[in-house]
Amino acid sequence: MSMQSEDDVITTRFARIFAGNQVWLAAGRRICVGGETFRIFGHIPETCLGQVAHWRRRSSEVREGLEQAMLQAQGRRLEEALVAAIDVITDYLTSCEQEGLEPSLRRLREEWSGGELDLGSIGKRLAKSLEDLRAKRRQRDLAAQIGRSLKLSEYPDTFPARRRPRRLIAVLGPTNSGKTHDAFERLAMAASGVYLGPLRLLALEAFTRLNEEFGVSASLITGEEHRIVEGSRVTASTIEMLDPSVVLEVAVIDEIQMLSDPDRGWAWTQAVVGANAEEVWLVGALSAEPAIVALAERLGLPLEVRHKHRKHPLLVGQPLGSHPAGALRRGRAGDAFIVFSRRDALNLRDDLLALGKKVACIYGALSPEVREREARRFAQGDADILVATDAIGMGLNLPIQRVVFTAVEKYDGVSRDLLSASLLQQIGGRAGRFGHQAEEGLVAGLTPAEHQVVVSLMKAAQPPLEAQGFQITAGSAYLEQLARMSGDSRLEALLSLFQLHADCGDGFFRPHIPEEQLARAAQLDRMKNLSLSLKHVFSMAPMASQNETIDGVWRGWAYAVHQGRRIALDFLPRLPRRASLEEGEITVRLLAAYRWFAYRLPEWFVDLEQADRHLPEWIAVVDGHLRSRHRQGVGGGRKGMPSWYWPRRS
Repeated sequence: MSMQSEDDVITTRFARIFAGNQVWLAAGRRICVGGETFRIFGHIPETCLGQVAHWRRRSSEVREGLEQAMLQAQGRRLEEALVAAIDVITDYLTSCEQEGLEPSLRRLREEWSGGELDLGSIGKRLAKSLEDLRAKRRQRDLAAQIGRSLKLSEYPDTFPARRRPRRLIAVLGPTNSGKTHDAFERLAMAASGVYLGPLRLLALEAFTRLNEEFGVSASLITGEEHRIVEGSRVTASTIEMLDPSVVLEVAVIDEIQMLSDPDRGWAWTQAVVGANAEEVWLVGALSAEPAIVALAERLGLPLEVRHKHRKHPLLVGQPLGSHPAGALRRGRAGDAFIVFSRRDALNLRDDLLALGKKVACIYGALSPEVREREARRFAQGDADILVATDAIGMGLNLPIQRVVFTAVEKYDGVSRDLLSASLLQQIGGRAGRFGHQAEEGLVAGLTPAEHQVVVSLMKAAQPPLEAQGFQITAGSAYLEQLARMSGDSRLEALLSLFQLHADCGDGFFRPHIPEEQLARAAQLDRMKNLSLSLKHVFSMAPMASQNETIDGVWRGWAYAVHQGRRIALDFLPRLPRRASLEEGEITVRLLAAYRWFAYRLPEWFVDLEQADRHLPEWIAVVDGHLRSRHRQGVGGGRKGMPSWYWPRRS
């Protein structure tokens, strides 16, 4: 079938087509736009001939009659819709050509020529397509602008330290080799200095040792606590608290191998690049040397590498027994039993107490103050045995004679995987600490199954750190620059722009945004009254999102600030002495988080002094539970096996 319009000599062709489960009368023409030929073939709602199943049961004569009747009734309207659609398509293609937009012509040819095109709705669809193409072009232009403006190769130039002479001193070796002691001796002689560690516990230990052991007037600054000592010339701090504007003689960066940490490596990159000190001491594992050498070369800084050796030998002993329950009875004073969860730590503690042992217990959910108290109990002999998670892998100078691994696999939130050689060696290296034990340190597996892995991993070489790919995170300055360029104040969008479009150059530095921060940013962006700076602070809060109670409090605080309400200290239970161990742990963590916010947003978190007053009593609640001989675990496990024991998978 064909028909000529009165105003045009172009032939319109009509045909029956099947679209979905319906039969349509469709019309089509060929057009030429910008030297390209397109076939436009479609229908309108009024030209439906019926269901396919019904249509196929009709005779050819009936079908022909229905088509002719439809053509007579709707042919003119169908052709008018085709002409209007062609005008819309022509305008669309012309706009794309003039604006340099790049639609998928191959896909559009297939869509426009198949007969399934609804001619009446093509205008809305192409208007949306044009809007999307323009948005994509704006995104491409913005990406190019970001790439030109945010060159990660220029990251070191953003720090004042770049404009002064500095030298790097790497002190590398295994645990119990005196690395940190050397660094503290240098800090003791410095006119000004800072210690930067990965944990509040390590900063607290450095603060105590510098003041008491080395006679240095030192202050303590962590995210949650400021103890400013009048006249102090040295500060012990967590690494994220580095102030690049402060001019120093010596900066000590501990656990330098954490440059490769997948979540916090950016803080070590920032510290090495930005520590504004004449001497920057990099203290940590031997595996970090390639990364340190690469950073020194990129920064153009002189580097001195000092290798250290263990003060006492570290030997692999024997498994304690063939069955975990029987092996536990062979625990002795000076042992540290290693588990990998709070539940297992408390259950193992209960079983050791039932055997008449005096036990100290350390795991990640405990505050630094409680961990320090438990460590002191063990160090002073008030506890014979220490039960601990890998939280003791860094810091805590303890008199451990033997480290016993009750498990050699650790759950990472997704699956249980074999411990890395570096982690097992770091934990095992806590045995035989210099200054505490005259004899060698021992490392062992609880049963032959664990011991076999311990023997293998203690012999394994730690893989060297990569010499490129050092993390850089999006700080406030970068986010504000991105907001100006994009005109967007959504934190999630700005973090994504940084991660996707910052110019990585040769890949020596790379952008890094933690997944948890991105997820939080999406929640915060729904609170329209929060400024970009407030959203950034809330996204960085040290409040574990996997804990429902803590995450709920975080969301409540953010929403309160969104509503313009100041946040008082009104979340504390009334009777701390009746609180459970878990309630005490969570309350201590919430108080620490409140103090973290109060130092950054004092106009919103207004009860810092009250938080300082309440913290000791809640620390005492947790400490009291751990000192008691009452059961604190939850039991469970498999029949015939202790609830804390996880046999190695074959």
